Amino acid sequence: MFAIERIRIIKNYILENHQAEVSALSTMLNVSEVTIRRDLEKLEKEGFLTRTHGGAVLNEEEEEDFLDMIDGDPADYNEISDIAVQMINDGDVIMLTNGIINRCIAKKLINKNNITILTNDILLASEISSSKTIKVVLLGGDIDFRHHAVFGTLTINNLKKFFVSKIFIEVDGITDQLDITVSSIDKASLIQEASHNARERILVFTAEAFEKYAFYKVDKAQNIGDKIITNSRIDDRYKNIIFNNNIQLFTSIDAFEGHV
Repeated sequence: MFAIERIRIIKNYILENHQAEVSALSTMLNVSEVTIRRDLEKLEKEGFLTRTHGGAVLNEEEEEDFLDMIDGDPADYNEISDIAVQMINDGDVIMLTNGIINRCIAKKLINKNNITILTNDILLASEISSSKTIKVVLLGGDIDFRHHAVFGTLTINNLKKFFVSKIFIEVDGITDQLDITVSSIDKASLIQEASHNARERILVFTAEAFEKYAFYKVDKAQNIGDKIITNSRIDDRYKNIIFNNNIQLFTSIDAFEGHV
């Protein structure tokens, strides 16, 4: 792996997790800790992070810029959430795992009737709780303030009590072998359990997820998802990989209507 690619992966990881340990990065990238320390030193000189004993933390200004970028460019999230909303019918009981795309989906469901949403996303539950047409059930568990969600043993045990008609699983990365990856082991465990508790399983992520590899592997996409929704900028190579694995792919409202 070239140094420029390694540094890109390190930056993405720290943007997602706000911090990183040298030992974890060394294992993930299969390079020595000395090499990782040199990479972190370079990123510190750029002002991206601050090195700590055994690792590094994201600089606050970089974190704010990252959040501004997400909020300021909602086109991809809107495209995906528009498709998802077309798949949800009045009276459906659905689950939305934590994430920005699923929050967009939830906000667009206010025109539907008698929808029940099961979620572990605290922000999603808070924003939708005042709706008169949507019932929100927030799973219990340990609060992860970094991801604005609940995870852990209590969450998993609570999840086993429910069954939904559709689950929308938001993921952080996907390889060209269709390995689904996420940023934390707690999120991976929740997705693994939740995928068994739904009649229909839909994976949602932006096309850029094919260029990102998060730290924790969940499973093959075909094992936890029946459909994939992403934005229309997805490369044709990835489209072919998805089709060859017999997963339905939706990249626009027109594509969705073609399957109805």
